[in-house]
Amino acid sequence: MKKAFVIIDYQNDFISGSLGFQKALLIEENIRDLLKTLNFKTTDLLITFDTHSKEYLQSKEGKMLPIKHCVKETWGWQMPDAFKEFIPRARKIFYKNSFGSLEFANFIAENSYEEIHFCGLVSHICVFHNILLAFNANLNAKLILHQKATASFDENLQNAAFELLKAFGVEIW
Repeated sequence: MKKAFVIIDYQNDFISGSLGFQKALLIEENIRDLLKTLNFKTTDLLITFDTHSKEYLQSKEGKMLPIKHCVKETWGWQMPDAFKEFIPRARKIFYKNSFGSLEFANFIAENSYEEIHFCGLVSHICVFHNILLAFNANLNAKLILHQKATASFDENLQNAAFELLKAFGVEIW
């Protein structure tokens, strides 16, 4: 069975940087535990990085969310040090400048995964968007969101996103 494990935007700025929140820090060990159990021979590790330029605040998203974050090559853009051993094991890394990544969706469409697991940040924003992209890119894949390995700064929005994902057939583990 061809599988993928996707880490969405687990980056310093979302954990303890400019957009950091306590629940983001609390899921670190859960994500690492999942990574430690991966069989890299049968499961492709895919990673997304929210990636912005110094001109972020002039962008449409920057005007809606006027907090500079995940500027490429800064500390906030990087994953925590505890994840550095896994980055070289990724089959593909996606540097995205929006909530979802069309490059990611196209990659999912081309690779015919039977099962795709998701974790990361922020559950009701970028995680949600990329799961929907994967859903549309590969209608037959089993999609699984690891709820103890994702977080939001707004529990109500997270719960609403989970309910919508369930309605689309995404399994919440």
